Parts: sequence; structure tokens; C-alpha cells
Amino acid sequence: MNVLGLMQLCNTAAPGGGYSYCFGLDSLAQKHQLTNAEQLLSLVEGLLLAAIGPADGVASGIAYRAAREGHLEDLPVVCQAMSSDRLPVEMRIASVQMGARLWECSRAWDWTANVHEQVDPLVRRYDLHHAVAFGALVAETTGSQVRAIAAYLLNIAKSIIHGAVGAIPLDDCEGQRVLAAIQETIARLASRCADKRTEDIVAAGPAARGSGPFGQLFN
Repeated sequence: MNVLGLMQLCNTAAPGGGYSYCFGLDSLAQKHQLTNAEQLLSLVEGLLLAAIGPADGVASGIAYRAAREGHLEDLPVVCQAMSSDRLPVEMRIASVQMGARLWECSRAWDWTANVHEQVDPLVRRYDLHHAVAFGALVAETTGSQVRAIAAYLLNIAKSIIHGAVGAIPLDDCEGQRVLAAIQETIARLASRCADKRTEDIVAAGPAARGSGPFGQLFN
């Protein structure tokens, strides 16, 4: 296990803005519909279970397996699924933007050279989504698919929580408590996302997303 590489990837892969922006958390905070840590925990959990896990979590697991098994040529199929109307358009745009940022940042890391050599020709022809970039890279750091998916989901949760903490605003310690409280959900979700196929990539439709602040993210 490349512990230092995993730490480097996780520290870089928590994007500024990203899903926090595309899911409209700033707007909810400004409208005083997102005001405390309990609401934030419920919202992040809902996003992970209904949208991010079934789409990004599954995609990161597929990309991880492709990289570990030496089938990186399969990644464009995953990216095409992530670019399809299975996902809300805002989510697709944010995913590609975050993927491009992570991919460029990772060029400076020696341990990613092999992955870049194989995937760069594909990137020139297809949009590289964040979950796919992370999955391909994290395969160089751990032999556990579930750990790889959990690392991805935790980083996305961390990014959303960080954005919300600044928007509400909340004390940083409250944000850390929310992140700690969501870890059990992430562990279960990572196990459910493992060994899924490309056709399983989908984000739940508006009717499945509930009411209140979480439901308003998709209205």
C-alpha cells in the first residue's frame, strides 16, 4: 500500500467548489434553509446515498478495477456513462471540471507516471470525470476496492462540508463532527458500490430525493 501516495491524492482530490457549488449549498444557506450541523449532516447523507454514491462511487470502483487489472482502455466507457443523462447536467459539468483539475495536479507525482502514460491518449478524446480520474490513480495506492471507493466518497463529503461550513457559517469543529458522523454511512455505501457495472451508474431522479433542503437542490 502506498500510504503517502494515498494521502497526497486525498489531500488534492477534495476540490474547491465542485459539488458544493453545483448542488446549490450556498443558495440554501443564503435563504436560511441550511442553518445548522444537523441539517448539513442530513443533506450530505442524502446526497451520498441518492446521487454521489450510485454515480461517482460506482464509477470510481469500476475505474479502480480497470486500473488494477490493466484494462485502462475501458475507462472511456465509464466516462461516457458519467456524461449521459443518467446524471443531472450540473453534476456532469462539475464532475468533468474536477476531473481535469485532479488529472493536471497529479502529473507532478512520480508514482502516477504509468497511469498518465496509458490514460493521457484517452483524455484527449473523452471528458475525464473526477471519479474516473480518482479511481485510476487510487489503484496505485491500495489493493482494496472498498477502501478506494470509501476514500473517494470521503473526499467528496469533505469538500461539500467544507463549502457549507463557510456558507452557513459554522465553526470548523462542527464541520469535523459532521464529517466524523458521516463515516459509517460512507463505509456501508462503499461496500454497496463495489463490483458494480457501468450500466449501474445513475443518480436518483427528483422524486426520490425527498423534500426540504435536500429536495430543493434538484428543483
